[in-house]
Amino acid sequence: MSVRPKLLLIDTCNPSEGVALAHGDEVLAMRDLTHGAASASAVAAVRDLLQQAGWRLSELDALGVVVGPGSFTGVRTGLAIAKGLCEAAALPMVGVSRLAVLLRTAGVAEALAALDAGRGELYLRAEPQGVAREWLVSPEECAAVAAGRTVVIAEPALAARLSGLQTRLCPLHAGDALATVQQRLALGVDDPALVDAAYIRDARTLYAPVAEPPTLEQTAR
Repeated sequence: MSVRPKLLLIDTCNPSEGVALAHGDEVLAMRDLTHGAASASAVAAVRDLLQQAGWRLSELDALGVVVGPGSFTGVRTGLAIAKGLCEAAALPMVGVSRLAVLLRTAGVAEALAALDAGRGELYLRAEPQGVAREWLVSPEECAAVAAGRTVVIAEPALAARLSGLQTRLCPLHAGDALATVQQRLALGVDDPALVDAAYIRDARTLYAPVAEPPTLEQTAR
């Protein structure tokens, strides 16, 4: 991996779906995609960005993709596009959590990250003592876990649902994944075939009631 890697970033988990090119710590160009239509426009957007930069796909050092949580269609679309491009150009890949991107982009010490999970629940991420945990909670359980800490959100509608908490709105775009992707790259790259979606809500939690929320001290164990 070069000192200033050439990276392609893909995020179709957010309402602001998009792709971006980065060179080292700099986002060179970013293209937002029509929400819900990424499968039809993402590859063309990537081609346009590469042409503008004067790069070929094969010259990239790696591809970073946000793997969720998010809508089922959005998560699968991003992964399918990323894996197809990696296979076509023999590129390494790293997959990163949307919640991790949200926390790192906000840059608020000891904060929690929350995203709408539907069904009246939230996806929550905490990083006590550097140990990350992501799980499903209700708004009431989120309030209990937050315990006076800032809750970073990417969706304006969550502010009303968490009105009793200290929230900070931080809308996300594809280029915001850069710092998290770089952090992940420092640990090594993934085999694209093994990168999977981060749904958090799996078959075991789909219909089961949410368990008592852990404290931040418990998440560090």
